[in-house]
Amino acid sequence: MRRLFVMMSWLLALTGLLGAPAASHAQSGPLLMGAPLTHLVVITPDIAKTAAGYGDIFGIPVPEVQPVEYDLPNGKKEKAKIAYVPMPNFYIAIVQPTGKGPMREHLKKYGLGLWALGVGKDSDVDAVRAQLEAKGGKWTGGTKGGKFAWVDLRQTPLGATLIVGPTARPAMPAAPTAQSSLFGGLPISHVGFANTDAAASAKMIADIFGMKPIEPRRFPPQGPFPYPPDMWTKDGSVQTAMLFQNKIGLEVIQGVGEPNPWSHQIKKQQGVSLMHIAVGRGKMGREEWLKMGQQKGGKWTNGGPPPEGSFAYLDWTETLGIVIE
Repeated sequence: MRRLFVMMSWLLALTGLLGAPAASHAQSGPLLMGAPLTHLVVITPDIAKTAAGYGDIFGIPVPEVQPVEYDLPNGKKEKAKIAYVPMPNFYIAIVQPTGKGPMREHLKKYGLGLWALGVGKDSDVDAVRAQLEAKGGKWTGGTKGGKFAWVDLRQTPLGATLIVGPTARPAMPAAPTAQSSLFGGLPISHVGFANTDAAASAKMIADIFGMKPIEPRRFPPQGPFPYPPDMWTKDGSVQTAMLFQNKIGLEVIQGVGEPNPWSHQIKKQQGVSLMHIAVGRGKMGREEWLKMGQQKGGKWTNGGPPPEGSFAYLDWTETLGIVIE
């Protein structure tokens, strides 16, 4: 009887009646559920200058610049230059558009800054694209049946383009195996968005990635938010939520009380947008890290002074298009 039961279970599994649901059912849920976050794209008007800056703060050789071109839905191609910054569990793509297309339009409208978040998906790209379009996205890159798709969700509570494409990273040098400079060799822990409605943004992320919804909470629970001396409002807080996608967090933050770092970002970027990555300080003490970061051009814009400050932002938005926590 035991042998018969095992055989029947095996046959049921093969027919899709045991274990994973059949394909027709899988299509109904979010196809990005569990998909890994792979990279961020920084759009720049001067890739040589920006790549040199990333090489400095990551303690790596200046990333090599290469020409690339991308298929667009209208049958045309967008030409660009690209360079990669490797991290142990992620990477940053620095892109300078050299032709016409969505990246050029973004640079013209918003300037230097974060443009897109990459999500690994090796199949069902067209189906994922359709799901994202149904949520208010605009298909801007890739072709039907292709290996990647760009879907612009900038005008939604997400506030960014999603790049759906291969999980494998492009050819690039390996990340340092030990900490170098400020950030080299350190893994990313989360990606942060500046939001105008944290609840709406958290809900949209949960909907797109098939996560359990999380209600934003006030931070700190009581009292004012810890900012650097003589910066921002003296009586502010944030509404924030952290949603994890395959071990990397997606953090939504809405500043309460102005001015604050997030309202400042939203004003510059004309709405909800990608803002920062968090990698931590590795083996460096906070004050040493802040000192070195400011020497390398970062502006200390978040996290209070000792003893109340345990975290901090270093802001390179004017030179590298990013804030790093």
